[in-house]
Amino acid sequence: MESKIEATHRLQIDGRWDEAAAAKDREKDRLIESGMTRRQASPLAWEWMIENFPPMSAADKAWRESMALIGIERFSSDVLISDDVAGYSINDYWWVLRYLVARDICAQRNDADADIEIEERLLNEWTTKDQAVLATLAVANLSHFIHVCEARVETSMLMLIDTDGSSGLEIDALAHFCDTLQPMRARLEAFQAENSRDLAMSGKYRELFAA
Repeated sequence: MESKIEATHRLQIDGRWDEAAAAKDREKDRLIESGMTRRQASPLAWEWMIENFPPMSAADKAWRESMALIGIERFSSDVLISDDVAGYSINDYWWVLRYLVARDICAQRNDADADIEIEERLLNEWTTKDQAVLATLAVANLSHFIHVCEARVETSMLMLIDTDGSSGLEIDALAHFCDTLQPMRARLEAFQAENSRDLAMSGKYRELFAA
């Protein structure tokens, strides 16, 4: 098991120390309430924290970092949450886009295994039929999804700009992706093409190339 110093350092690097320390303190309080002394509870609370906040995988780190880049988790402006002509809301597109941002992080780190894990999550973690359809499109035809998403993002941004009292945070998030979607698409497609050849030659993830 990690030492306290090692665990603290790791969690600080991962940006999870505050969350983990708060959880540890709650566990310590629980143990004390159950009848333990503080001296008895403290080491057990540390062990609990280390067990419940294990090292993050590369995919987990990319997913966590994607939130800072995506800027906002969900839109709430009335002018945005209605469906477009294809029947999808901006939040449906945004949900898929966060996974693509995480995959882009993996691509920039040249981590094919983490990229595959994020793609699998994208295809399996949807909660609505619309998310499932857009997730499948993003995997099957990334270029087309980016094209459609880019149009929706740009339209949504213009709608917010023209609406009094719109959220600056939402406008900033959309504006950021108006400029970055195409470069992200190019990086992801190049990375996927390169690693598809490498994986096919190595025989790893053979089921991906069965066709």
